[in-house]
Amino acid sequence: MYYNTHILKSADGESICYYKWEANPNVPFRGLLQIAHGLGEHAGRYDSIAHLLQEEGYSVYANDHRAHGKTAEIKRLFGFYDGKEYFDDCVADMYALSTIMKTEKPQSKFILFGHSMGSLLSRKYVTKYGKELDALILSGTASFIKGLGNIGLVTATTVTAFRGRSRGNEFLKSFFFGEFNKKFKPNRTKFDWISSNEKEVDLYAKDPYRIEDFSLGVFLDLIKNSKKLNKPEAFKATPENLPVLIFSGDKDPVGEMGKGVKRVVEQYKNRGMQDLTFNLYEGGRHEMLNEVNGKAVKQEVISWLNARIKD
Repeated sequence: MYYNTHILKSADGESICYYKWEANPNVPFRGLLQIAHGLGEHAGRYDSIAHLLQEEGYSVYANDHRAHGKTAEIKRLFGFYDGKEYFDDCVADMYALSTIMKTEKPQSKFILFGHSMGSLLSRKYVTKYGKELDALILSGTASFIKGLGNIGLVTATTVTAFRGRSRGNEFLKSFFFGEFNKKFKPNRTKFDWISSNEKEVDLYAKDPYRIEDFSLGVFLDLIKNSKKLNKPEAFKATPENLPVLIFSGDKDPVGEMGKGVKRVVEQYKNRGMQDLTFNLYEGGRHEMLNEVNGKAVKQEVISWLNARIKD
């Protein structure tokens, strides 16, 4: 284990658990990197790349979002959310962690890394605090999936109107996760969509912090923000001089088998980004860090970062 866990108080007083991987003191310090994890997982799953970053001179921090991981464990309410806007609350939590990071190591370079839902949270973070960043890395990001997204939006809105935001819903759970797995029939597990690396899939399936059951508000706000963050206005709010790395697998159903993530890249190009890198890996599914070529992917991410963050 290469990390310690801590608790912070967010702007509304909510207790948020975060992980901290201190940079190796025996190598030149490069900067601070914050990770935003995806839906249903937790920050501890990034231990492998965080450790590699430690050895490169980065201190890495990552919080478990509300309703997830050790943050949810504090109240023993896994998947439960009764707030007004999930993305707003999560970005506020992320910024509270950013503030702690910058207080501990002032004047340091600052990088944000987001995967899947975390990539959307990071893209929203950038629209508010982008000028405070030195680089942005997006893994498994997505455009708004028009067919699936619109069906989900109508369903979530309708069901929430009758049942409230804090209740769960079996249909939306299976709708969100089951639709992605259909791309890989016949299925060995219900998580085949995350990686072609069976060992990693099995580890995820056994993870005690894995969550599928969420309050309706989480699903609804995720879909709403996916639509909002893929409009031109969101890209225009991104600083054009911010270095951005986007990587995905061309068999990632979240990225519409490459088509959706390409639309995101085109939007950034239209914004006039001065330093934009896009890596689309052949045969890769949703979690490129945990793919069969995951070691090479991690090294490519670190090489890209080191080229922009000098020690």
